[in-house]
Amino acid sequence: MRKIILSLGLFIALMASLNQQNSKPVLAQSASEIMQLVNGFRTANGLPPFQINSALSVAAQNQANYMAANGIFSSHIGAGGSTPQSRANAAGYIGQVSENIVGGTKMSANQGLTWWRNSPVHYNTLITSRYIEAGTGFATNGSENFYVLVVGRPSDAPPANNSRDESPEPLFITPIVLSQPNEDGSIIHVVQEGQALWSLAAHYEVELSDLMLFNGLSDNALVRPGDEIIIRLADGQEPPPTPTPPLTYVVRAGDTAWSIAAVNGIKLTDFFWFNNFTEDTILQPGTEVIVHLAEGQPPPPTPTPIMFHIVRSGQTLWDIALTYGLTLDDLLAYNGLSADTLLQVGQELRIRPLPTSTLPPPATPEPTATVPEPQPAVMSAEVIVTAVTPTAANPDPTLTPAPLPTPTPESLTSPATSLIFLIGGLVILAGAFIIAGQRQN
Repeated sequence: MRKIILSLGLFIALMASLNQQNSKPVLAQSASEIMQLVNGFRTANGLPPFQINSALSVAAQNQANYMAANGIFSSHIGAGGSTPQSRANAAGYIGQVSENIVGGTKMSANQGLTWWRNSPVHYNTLITSRYIEAGTGFATNGSENFYVLVVGRPSDAPPANNSRDESPEPLFITPIVLSQPNEDGSIIHVVQEGQALWSLAAHYEVELSDLMLFNGLSDNALVRPGDEIIIRLADGQEPPPTPTPPLTYVVRAGDTAWSIAAVNGIKLTDFFWFNNFTEDTILQPGTEVIVHLAEGQPPPPTPTPIMFHIVRSGQTLWDIALTYGLTLDDLLAYNGLSADTLLQVGQELRIRPLPTSTLPPPATPEPTATVPEPQPAVMSAEVIVTAVTPTAANPDPTLTPAPLPTPTPESLTSPATSLIFLIGGLVILAGAFIIAGQRQN
C-alpha cells in the first residue's frame, strides 16, 4: 500500500512538472500571437509595425503575471505600487511608455485585439506614431486570460508631435448574453446597463463601422439601456448606403498624420497630397485638413515625387518601405543593400527606381568611301635583254636594255627603290660582259 501511495505521489508530481513546463511555451506563444496581431493591424492600415523590444516584453509579461496571480484588474498599478513607466525602467528600458490591458473569461488574442480596436482610447495606442517599440505579455489563472501591450519611445529618439503619455484604463470584459438569430437570420441586441456600442461590437466580433452603418449611427453616438441594436442584417437584406465620408477633419491635440489617415480610411501619401504636406509638417490643434475630395472635385496637381528619404532615429528598412508603399526587396534593390544592413541616422535612401534615359539613341553615321592608304611603289628587278642586229648606224652592236619605267618622285626617295636600282645596274653590266665574251670566242 505504501509503495502504491509513493508511486501515485511521484506520478502527480511528474504531471504537475510537465504541466508547468508545457505552460511556458503556451504563454510565450500567446504573447507572440497578440504582438503579431497588433503589428498586422498596423501594417494593414499603412502604419509601420512596432519594433519588438525585449525590455518592454519583460515589463508586459510581469504585469500580466501579477494580474493573473492576484485577480487584480482595476488599474495599471502592479506589484509594489509600480506603474507602466516604473516597470519598464526596472526592466532596463530608457524612454517613455504607455500600456494597453485587456482581460476576460477564456478570451482569445484575436478577441483582445478586437476590444482594443473598438475602444477609442485603446485604438489610439494601436495607431500611434509617437511610440515605435513594443512588448507583449499573456497570463491566465485558468478561467480568465490577460493580455498586456506596452509601447515605448526611446529617450534618444527625436521628439514626437504628441504630448500624451497616460495609459488608457484597463478593459476587463464581463461576458454578456448574446442574442440568438431570428428566423430571418437577423440578430437584434437589446442594450443593458453599462454596455456601449464598441463593447457590443467586440462581444459579437463584428466591425464597429458595420454596427454604425446598420443602425444609422455616427461616431459620437451614445446608446442607452433598452435600445435595440442591429447586429446582423436579415438574410438577403441589402445594407443601407454607405454615408458620404466627411471632406475635412479638424486636428485635435495628440493627432498625427498617421492617426488621421487611419481613422479616415485614406493612405498617408494621399493625406500629404491633398494638403500639400510633407513628413516634417507639424499639425496644430484646430487646423482643418482635407481627408476626402468632393465628387467631381479635381485633385491637386500631382506633386513632384520624393526620390530620397533621410533616415531618422528608430526607423528600420521595413517601416521605411511601408511608408512609401514599397516592398522590402524593392527598397534594398534601389540602394544596393542587404536585409541585415544597419541604418545610420541621417543616411540617404533612394525610394524610387533610377530613372531610365529618355534621350534618343545616337544616329547611325552615314557610310563614307574608304580611302586606301598609299602604298610604296615597288619596281620589278626583272631586266629584259634583246639582241640587236648590227647596222650602219651601229657597227659594234651591244646589248640594249629595255627602258626601265620612269620612277615617281616618291619612289626615288625610298631606300628600297635605291637598292633595286643598284641591283638592276649590276645585272645589266654582268649581262653585257657575258655577251662580249661570247663574241670574242
